[in-house]
Amino acid sequence: MSEITNNELAKRLRQHEETITQLVEIVAATNHKLAELDKKLSENTHSASLT
Repeated sequence: MSEITNNELAKRLRQHEETITQLVEIVAATNHKLAELDKKLSENTHSASLT
């Protein structure tokens, strides 16, 4: 097995950090969209029950 240098480890760590950051941003955007859809659905359901 080849030995991994500190520079290679640092590069891999940065790549993982970037990937994690992207995934967190995707989850946040998805949660925001879901919250908006839930709000619209609740408003539509409330409006329908009033008629």
